[in-house]
Amino acid sequence: MQLHQLRYLRAVIRTGSVTAAAESEHVAQPSVSKQLRLLEEELATPLFHRVGRRVVPTEAALALSDCADRVFDDIAATTRLIADPGGAVGGTLRLCATETLSDNLLPAALSVIRAESPAARIHVEMLGTDDAIARVVADEFDLALLVLPLRDSRLEVHPLLAEPVLLAVAPSHPWAQRSILPLAAPLAEPGLLFSMPGHGLRAQVEAAANERGIALSPRIELRSLQALLAMVAAGGGIAFAPAMSLAGRRDVVGIPLDPPLQREVGWVRRPGRHLPLIGMRLLALLGPDR
Repeated sequence: MQLHQLRYLRAVIRTGSVTAAAESEHVAQPSVSKQLRLLEEELATPLFHRVGRRVVPTEAALALSDCADRVFDDIAATTRLIADPGGAVGGTLRLCATETLSDNLLPAALSVIRAESPAARIHVEMLGTDDAIARVVADEFDLALLVLPLRDSRLEVHPLLAEPVLLAVAPSHPWAQRSILPLAAPLAEPGLLFSMPGHGLRAQVEAAANERGIALSPRIELRSLQALLAMVAAGGGIAFAPAMSLAGRRDVVGIPLDPPLQREVGWVRRPGRHLPLIGMRLLALLGPDR
């Protein structure tokens, strides 16, 4: 079994076709096909099923791909150790996350990682949910931190933590002194500000409104939660916001809702994708006991 065979295997799983894998590896398509056949002969088991123009990995292929991830991670770590014998091998992690998770959940955990494993290399990119899913599937990231629920057969989805969703208002707002507020009240309020349509909190708000027969009429929609909260602080409206995004702020007030509204945060990866130890440590620091 050769390393280039393992690279080709991972590329086919990532792209879904032999032709695309060959292009990504800058080799001829017959070379990839030949190497995959040799792998199957050596293992005496099929690695892919053909479905139309696509190829679907078998369980054996996913298991071998997971092994290949560990092999390449070990090679990279050993290479760094040879180049710097006195340095610690901290590993490499590539992840993406939505805005609120990048801004509010990751910094404390990354600070711990930096202190524990100064040689670790961690690349974080802020992306919307759809872009994050696409790039995890394309094997550009080891994992993504996203808001659940999320149903995508191309991903392994793992719950991580749950947190309250509060109503954010300016300190001068008539509701600012309320200790709790009926959920229906802000849903019917014309000054309610919205995040963009799609996954996450916006989908939760729409579902809550539908359950109560309230027709939403968004007048202002912003992709950035920080921009929404800046408008709230300036008296430009009210907005639903996860509790983590309001912690420590004095320019807005977070009001609990009745019934409570909460969101679930999880992490996703491509099936069979190996997570380096530094990734598992990060997830432990992000969990509910953090």
